[in-house]
Amino acid sequence: MQQLIDSDASSFLLLDIARLLRAEFERGVADAALGITAGEARTLANVARHGPLRQNDLADLIGLGAMSMTAVLDGLENEGLVCRGVDPKDRRAKLVHLTDAAAPLLVELERIGDVVRAVTRGGIPEDDWEAFCSMLKIARDNHLVAHRSQRASGANSA
Repeated sequence: MQQLIDSDASSFLLLDIARLLRAEFERGVADAALGITAGEARTLANVARHGPLRQNDLADLIGLGAMSMTAVLDGLENEGLVCRGVDPKDRRAKLVHLTDAAAPLLVELERIGDVVRAVTRGGIPEDDWEAFCSMLKIARDNHLVAHRSQRASGANSA
């Protein structure tokens, strides 16, 4: 039978790389024995990356449901690594902030990320790697624009 799906299509390649990156990062977090789970590490990294975030936006970024995100944040808050406060733009929403206590963990998470990225890059020359990263940013932005457009047209039709 003829192969109907191209397993080297860009979408499959990106998904494969994302899966491998995540697995390697999670292994690094476990090996470092930081006292946090991989999900907690991803949560801290995303709040550090984006700044204070609404709890529901953070859940979307990480790919967790609302209940699971609440449980992760409860644990991080109990450890003093994050705090949740009211969003001044919408008092019903909670903003997640990092605390100063998270800083040492973030340094270690950055180190783990550096190791994972080095494995991914391998021997790819610097110029090629920078071009690749630039193209990935463009592809990401293309999807963000399309997503916002779809949300706006959906809101207009409601």
